[in-house]
Parts: sequence; structure tokens; C-alpha cells
Amino acid sequence: MAGEFFNVHSSMTNTVEGSSVDVFVNTERICPNMTNAEFRNAFADAQAEAIAKIEVRLEALNAWRAGEKNRVFQWFGRSDQHMREHLLAGLGRVLEVVRRFGPENVVRTDSEADKATGCLPNPRGLDAEAAHVCAPDTATHTIAISLGFCTMRPRSGGGDSRVSTIIHEASHFLDTMATEDPKYGIVPMLKTWGQAHPELAIKNADSVAGYCVYSD
Repeated sequence: MAGEFFNVHSSMTNTVEGSSVDVFVNTERICPNMTNAEFRNAFADAQAEAIAKIEVRLEALNAWRAGEKNRVFQWFGRSDQHMREHLLAGLGRVLEVVRRFGPENVVRTDSEADKATGCLPNPRGLDAEAAHVCAPDTATHTIAISLGFCTMRPRSGGGDSRVSTIIHEASHFLDTMATEDPKYGIVPMLKTWGQAHPELAIKNADSVAGYCVYSD
């Protein structure tokens, strides 16, 4: 593990013989193409936009005008009251988790903090993912960042991005929407698939994320 030792303060004195005031600080980068400070800024920007996108959808679901009914149908193949209530409740919980993502629970994939969540590695392989969570990890809501997140576009109204990834991953937790991944990729055909498979679309993380971020 990469790291450095830093002196905490020159005026500190030890009370235990042989002890040190040096502290080990892990400096291993979450993303190899940016410093951790740059990563924090990039994540915070995507997080803020994810929050805004979810808030827009919740406001529209509360108003429940014809345009939003049509949008829900496009993504999920249903626009009845049950679907509306499911999205209102689920996205409300997703919003709270996204708001709480902070340095303590945004970690590097395969780090000790990632392994501590107790889930097995994604069978798709780390090279094929942008991030992952452990759905039962409702205590810490840890999100692990993989290489794909580091190089993907910050935002998009027509495809995968850091913004959609944050929403996607937050929807997986068992205390938000307990989504799964029957269909990957935010592409125009995802709407067609959702209309043909409404029972799967409502459980599909990319359908939920696409519903939130896709431009009309």
C-alpha cells in the first residue's frame, strides 16, 4: 500500500516511551489519472448534479402531469399510480443516500474498505465497471470507484456518465430501491426494452438512472 509518514506537530510530546507522533497517511490514488484532491472535486461535481437530477424527477412525479406520465411510461412501460408511488418512495431514498456520500464511504475498488463490505467481486470483472456497491451494506453505503469512472464523461443527457453511475449505484442498496442489472447501458434502446419488460425495468439500475438523467 502506498503511503507516507507525516509529523503531526513539532510541539507534541510523547507520553509513552518509544512511541512516535508520526502518522501513516494512505496516499494511493483512487483514480490513476488524477490526484485524490482532483478526484474529490470531480466526484463532488457529479454528486451535486445527480442530486439535482433526482430532485427534478421527484418534483415532476409530485406534480404528475401528462409529460411526466409519458416519461415514466417510456422508461418503465407503465405509468399507473403504483409505479408513481414506487418511484417517489424509491428515488426519495436514493436521494438521501447520494446526499450522504462523503470521503469516508467513497473508496477505491479492491481497497480494504471495499473488501470490508463483504461482497464478492463483480463477475463482469473490474475492467468492465465504473463503480460498485454491496447492496446489503446499508450501514455504511460504501461506493467503490473503479477505473471506468476515472475516464468516463462527467455528465451526459444521452448515455452513461459519472452522474448516472452515482444514481445507478445508489439505487442498488437494499434500503433504497434494491435494483439489479438485468440490462446494462443507458442508450435509446433501453426505453424500448423497458416498455417490453416493465417487470424488469423497474428493477433495473440503468433504467432508473436513465429516467433521471436522459434529456427529452
